Amino acid sequence: MKIKNPILTEIYTAKILRNPQDFFERLRFRCEYYPELIPEKCGFWEPFKIKFSPEIIDTLIPDDRGGQADSLYWNRVKKTRAWGALNVPIHDDQHSTESIHSELEQTDQNKLIDYVKKVCHKFDADLAIIDMDVEDSWRIANPHIGGIHPTTNQLEHWLPDMYWGVVFGKPYVDLWGKKLFEVPAFKVEKLSDDMVFIQLTADISDLINDPEQVRIEREKVKAFLNNYVFYSPEKGYQGNSLWFFAGRSEDNLIWIPRLGSYPKIFNTPHFIFGTQIEDDVILEPRIVESNNWEIQLAKEWLTQSYPPDEPDLSTGTVEQIRFFFAPESYDSSIDKELFIGAWDRPNQDNQSIKDFAEISLHDLSESYPTAVSSWTCLETRVEHNERYSEVYLDQADQQEMNLFRIAVKMIIFEKFFVKVTFMDYWCIDLEDSKKVSYPLFSSFKAKTD
Repeated sequence: MKIKNPILTEIYTAKILRNPQDFFERLRFRCEYYPELIPEKCGFWEPFKIKFSPEIIDTLIPDDRGGQADSLYWNRVKKTRAWGALNVPIHDDQHSTESIHSELEQTDQNKLIDYVKKVCHKFDADLAIIDMDVEDSWRIANPHIGGIHPTTNQLEHWLPDMYWGVVFGKPYVDLWGKKLFEVPAFKVEKLSDDMVFIQLTADISDLINDPEQVRIEREKVKAFLNNYVFYSPEKGYQGNSLWFFAGRSEDNLIWIPRLGSYPKIFNTPHFIFGTQIEDDVILEPRIVESNNWEIQLAKEWLTQSYPPDEPDLSTGTVEQIRFFFAPESYDSSIDKELFIGAWDRPNQDNQSIKDFAEISLHDLSESYPTAVSSWTCLETRVEHNERYSEVYLDQADQQEMNLFRIAVKMIIFEKFFVKVTFMDYWCIDLEDSKKVSYPLFSSFKAKTD
């Protein structure tokens, strides 16, 4: 169902709506407190064939769920034109969500806000969002963090942004404390000791008519709260991800596996669901591999969302995949990075692997950035094998208060070479730095099969 200018509303509650009575209660609440958005048709999949009315709510259980409720999708074409869903999560550690996409020109802003606040208060919501994605502006501004409505999984990593209208429930009040009730916004309304509603500007149409002012208000609130909760591209990371090396003409696909759990990079709330997942899940290392080589990444190495070379986001094509080492605390900057890249080997017809390796060592040395003092060689080696050669160069530059260390290892094959670059921007103790880099380089090897 197409809507010209949809207001996007999402309400997150921890209570799983799989129990039919809980599910029916939410539907009845909608009918009672927001009659303008009573669905006309609904269904568990498209096309919607069920004509909705409050009288049939008790029948809205699918036949294949053993008597349990399931996500219900709905729409209405009359004023107020809208569509949405009451989403029942598959897993017990996810939020149930109520989604509403309503036409801006037909939506009474005050009634929508009033309904959202009532739902949040009645059903103890963790979060509610009211915003708009004008001409795909959200995705353009935030290309790496998905749509305007985050999933529970995303919220456990970061809060994507400050929204035009938002209800923060207990998990966020616990996170920010009383400061959350004092933000500099158009409206800050205390709904309870554990819940607050914040509205950035007077009218939601400002998102269309004055987007720059809305942006300013977003940033003002984020700066005021400043508790390392909101997503930032500098520390943004991805889970499992698919990449293509721009420098390779074939066999250029690399898959970065997802960790079972992640280090805490952002300050995130603690959501309480019916079934809890233990926080101390062991973070297993991941094997990143191709047909010819592999490397093992420790749990602290996270795939950065923003490679330095403006990737082709539609395909994930990059010169090098960029990783960062999890900082010690939320307010710490990133001081260690890792780059993995692969390229077709030039001069394959008239230059052997061994000759290319010897020249590469010199080229690596020349490629180091300008030193503050001078680059000191810590270790260098070239090793030749039957199918490949390895080149390693490790150098450090003494700066005012620290060392800047760069270590590079290359594996050179007949048709291509792979390069792993470790950078420690703030090296205080060289042995500590090596404890991070050596496992990387020792696991980076050619496959023997």
